[in-house]
Amino acid sequence: MINDDNLALLYGKPFPSTRTGALFNAFSYPTKISPEAIALFIACHTNVGDTVFDPFGGSGTTGIAVKLCDKPSPELLKMAKQYGVSPVWGYRKAIIYELSPIASAIGNVMCNTSSKLFVEYATKLIDEIEAENPNIYNVIDSDGEEGTIRYIIWTDGVICPNCGKENKYSDVAIKYSPIEFIDKCTCRYCNVQFSINEALRSHGLQSDPVLNCKVDAKFRYPFKIYGTTGKKKWSRLATNDDWLSYQRMIEKLDFSDVPIKKIQWGDLYRTGYHFGIEHIHQFYTLRNVFVLSKLWKKVSEYPANIQQALKVFLLSYNQSHSTLMTRVVAKKNNKDFVLTGAQPGVLYISSLPVEKNILNGLRRKIKTFSEGIKILESSTSEVCFVSGSSVSTSIASNSIDYVFTDPPFGGYIPYSEINQINELWYGVKTDVSDEVIINGTQGKSLIEYQKLMSNVFAEISRCIKVNGQCTVVFHSAKSAIWRAIIKAYQTNGFSVSKTGILDKVQASFKQVNSTITVKGDPLILLAKRTKCTVKENYASDVCIAEQILKSHQSENKGKEKSERMFSEYIAECIEKGITITLDAEYFFNHE
Repeated sequence: MINDDNLALLYGKPFPSTRTGALFNAFSYPTKISPEAIALFIACHTNVGDTVFDPFGGSGTTGIAVKLCDKPSPELLKMAKQYGVSPVWGYRKAIIYELSPIASAIGNVMCNTSSKLFVEYATKLIDEIEAENPNIYNVIDSDGEEGTIRYIIWTDGVICPNCGKENKYSDVAIKYSPIEFIDKCTCRYCNVQFSINEALRSHGLQSDPVLNCKVDAKFRYPFKIYGTTGKKKWSRLATNDDWLSYQRMIEKLDFSDVPIKKIQWGDLYRTGYHFGIEHIHQFYTLRNVFVLSKLWKKVSEYPANIQQALKVFLLSYNQSHSTLMTRVVAKKNNKDFVLTGAQPGVLYISSLPVEKNILNGLRRKIKTFSEGIKILESSTSEVCFVSGSSVSTSIASNSIDYVFTDPPFGGYIPYSEINQINELWYGVKTDVSDEVIINGTQGKSLIEYQKLMSNVFAEISRCIKVNGQCTVVFHSAKSAIWRAIIKAYQTNGFSVSKTGILDKVQASFKQVNSTITVKGDPLILLAKRTKCTVKENYASDVCIAEQILKSHQSENKGKEKSERMFSEYIAECIEKGITITLDAEYFFNHE
């Protein structure tokens, strides 16, 4: 039986959701909520045998969570104990809809793959490509011995605005001991100072062996090489010989297996760092796009029942680590750069892009990926993944017991634009006509966003049982977007039962770097019943805001405090049925 005390505990205080662990790391995804957190909600809102629906499935985390309900992991049991709830563990069914074919494939692979079979063929795949291309990542170390590349930092060329000569970004924009990036640089030729961020990057006609023609692209040069010789790790500055050796190697490679596709640029395009990128393969170094093409082709030689898992495995590493979007950062008091992956939710290429040895990286990833699969493979819960729009589903009416969903946050992340890089290899394309988003390139304003969101909630209303419940996790700093989603569920017969806050322990890139952000995502528990009425003790949402500001007066000022106050304001307005008129900026200005 569903326990109301459990629900009071879940929604009564900020609920933690970490962005770590084998299940998250197997295939990280923008805005992803931990499957353990979702599993706890499912196990507290449903009974054994119930059916769960997620209309915005993403990479299938709700489906993974349903699998965990049947076989809860030690981390999940610990979370339940810490929170003081008594979940009903056991078999459930789930139906997961998602527009992106790749995202649907991720969930399907995680929930329906043998970990033993995966490890066998993933290892075989890397071994065979290494054997067929034994020198692809070879390099000479500082002692003249042959070693193996771990990764190479490349550098843009920068044009001095005074003399017009090319400087390497790495020569003028880095300060050492400790390492840091500097804006005011001095030209190595004319000694005039200039701003590195305002200077043009050098470019010109270069050979593109994939297209078999010359293209106008940014000039990039190897700057620093990190490698291994035996068990010894080392690093050294790249030389002109390294650059010439790389060019000679590229001339000998066969690029006929690299898929060719123009990128459909949208809201993420930036004229600076995306200059010259017209085809998706241009997000890679030529060496890495060659290696990835050989890996992808080799997968087709293996048994059909493991091919999808191997493809998803390759893509799980691809966008974060195989492209030029991989980067280094300078951390305080560090003597050298810190290597990190691509920034999630954007298509950013830095002036010091990184080329990783993707064969080494994939070999390490086998363990992480297989651990995620192994957690789920003994579960008997059933999950059906559907690649399609939730505006119209084939789900039977009055058949769903519970909905857990994390809808798109307005214009927050253009998923279809980001997914193009992985879709290049998978050979599919997301149909964006029903993508619920605010996006100028797609011609979708707040009006279209609200209409599409309302259509999805109409479908939820049709499918869900009379006594069913729906948990919505949402995030926006804009009151207009909040009003849009509220109208979407209200016009389809839903009202608010409870509200709370999901506290993502590690925020996404956009949450960290946006000027005005929200700390924690409000949780909304919806039910099909009479519309809520406004309580008499509040005249307006401004009164709620003033009460929240007053209650936090004793706390130290800071960005996190303002973010938390806005989340509290949203949750309280929604619970009391009061119209939201204030943006997050209000709390930053009135703190």
